Amino acid sequence: MSENPPRTELMGSSEFTNHHLGRTLEVRNLVKSFKVGSESFGKAERIKAVDDVSLFVPAGTTMGLVGESGSGKSTIARLICRLLEPDSGQVLVDGDEVTAGTKIPKGYARKVQIVFQDPTASLNPRWKVRRLVAEGIRVHGLRSRSETKERVAELVSLVGLPEHALDRYPHEFSGGQRQRIAIARALAVEPEVLVLDEPVSALDVSVQAQILVLLQELQAASGLTYLLIAHDLAVVERFCDEVAVIESGRIVEAGDPEIIHSRPEHPYTKALVEAHPVPDPHERTMYVHAQDKAEVAE
Repeated sequence: MSENPPRTELMGSSEFTNHHLGRTLEVRNLVKSFKVGSESFGKAERIKAVDDVSLFVPAGTTMGLVGESGSGKSTIARLICRLLEPDSGQVLVDGDEVTAGTKIPKGYARKVQIVFQDPTASLNPRWKVRRLVAEGIRVHGLRSRSETKERVAELVSLVGLPEHALDRYPHEFSGGQRQRIAIARALAVEPEVLVLDEPVSALDVSVQAQILVLLQELQAASGLTYLLIAHDLAVVERFCDEVAVIESGRIVEAGDPEIIHSRPEHPYTKALVEAHPVPDPHERTMYVHAQDKAEVAE
């Protein structure tokens, strides 16, 4: 199947135009630790993967969470989606706490959906696309059988896949197409918040652009709230309204993506910016010299 499907006019979809606005997402003083080592040998200890993290994402906007591998980004995503339980702290959606108690609030899985980095691992290989996308609708009892069939076809078209994709298995698609299926599955339950856990990092650059444009169009049409987790500041600068930089489980810098990318203050943020490849060596040298002059001036 072609990797570059025909452009779908999202704004014409009755299901997404004038859809309910996304909700605010707030994280307060979130802490999560894991035990490492073996108690039998007296070497067990607890490592804080998330250390007093607070974030606020206004409704209908995109917050980028940037950091290297092992910085705690994906742990935060799983805590927000209640796939992990925090040691302490709160997660609130539209002001309502969802981390109180051991029972997940009714309907929370509909409000907050996650798109994982690896669609191959998150899609059941024995199910065809039709069943993969329809499962959430069926579980939550959102539509009748005939309505579900129509809705699934609409969602697949919405993410830029042809109708005959419905009767194929995940392994028959490219990586970018599988990620489109994962997005369609997340949208099927009409969420208000989407947690995007490095949704394009495993894809080719051209395919990354297609997926990001698709997500932007969906947000413009429906008012969804996004938390985008990434390790590439350049992607976040183009896609997000605000960015938070995380190092070893702690937020070290936050603000406007363009400002943070062009004038980073924290040493860790500077290292992330400098690690991004620049095609023009002359431009790269000018950037480094500008940074050196700024540090001397300080």
